[in-house]
Amino acid sequence: MSADLPRADSFAEDALLAHIHTTVAGAENVVVGPGDDMAVIKVNGGELLAAKDLLVEGRHFLGTASMAQIGRKAVTRNISDVAAMAAKPVAILAACVLPRSITQACAQELVDAISRTAAHFGAPLIGGDTCVHVANGPLTISVTVLAQPLDGVKPILRSGARAGDQLFVTGALGGSLQPDGGGHHFTFEPRLAESHALARLLGANVHAMMDLSDGLARDGARFSQASALQAVIIAEQLPCTPACVKAHTQVNAWRGALGDGEDYELLFAVAAGVKVPATIGPNNTPLTCIGSLQALPGTNSEALICMHNQKVVDVSQLGLWHNT
Repeated sequence: MSADLPRADSFAEDALLAHIHTTVAGAENVVVGPGDDMAVIKVNGGELLAAKDLLVEGRHFLGTASMAQIGRKAVTRNISDVAAMAAKPVAILAACVLPRSITQACAQELVDAISRTAAHFGAPLIGGDTCVHVANGPLTISVTVLAQPLDGVKPILRSGARAGDQLFVTGALGGSLQPDGGGHHFTFEPRLAESHALARLLGANVHAMMDLSDGLARDGARFSQASALQAVIIAEQLPCTPACVKAHTQVNAWRGALGDGEDYELLFAVAAGVKVPATIGPNNTPLTCIGSLQALPGTNSEALICMHNQKVVDVSQLGLWHNT
């Protein structure tokens, strides 16, 4: 959806994120700061998790989307972050910057969709803010989600993976964005139940986890970097959605699985030798082993490599780039 937007050549998202990660080093009561799916802070002897995501017209959805679709996605992409930590959502706050052309009915429909979706996940909308663009700028929504650890389960971070771990994904990948702007990115169900079931079934054998929003090629590299390891993905093992196969053909569907993005599936690392079930959760969501993690071969090694037909292929340019 962002292909026609101008490129911000002077801005690199990952470089900015790396700078942000240094800003709270050593901050009091911060257990997990920037760099994971959610931050974790100590509060009155317990822990509170928090995350924020933006949704911007033209970047995350087209103007043809309904207020119901937009409001739902604004919440579900945040709930997906909660799932990545195997935590329990408790509340959200939402702020909307509205275009001057929006009608009262549409604005109310948007708020209703946000509130309805939040309540569905047990995280009621408890506040926020609204304002209107000075010029007729794009609809922009910012949602903050608050969560608490699941009873008896520590939040699962990105940074706990170990060399030799097996790499798994939930569900199937690719084909999330249809040419008309619709698709899975509006209808996906966050893998909250699946993450809770995994945490309870496999316990400490789940070493690390994250959700996939920018595509496996990009997010998988971030995942392995968090543990100073290298991810080795086997292209032939990637589970592809029918939409991905249709968009890329059967032969190249693996590229779509790596690069289409907006999957909102879970990527997780499990200790070597541990048996992982074929499905998990109340909907019997498939679990697929897509590769493994290994020690970095050298200081300048890629954080993620992909093997196709037993050869390394370049996938470094696949995935969603938010500065393009």
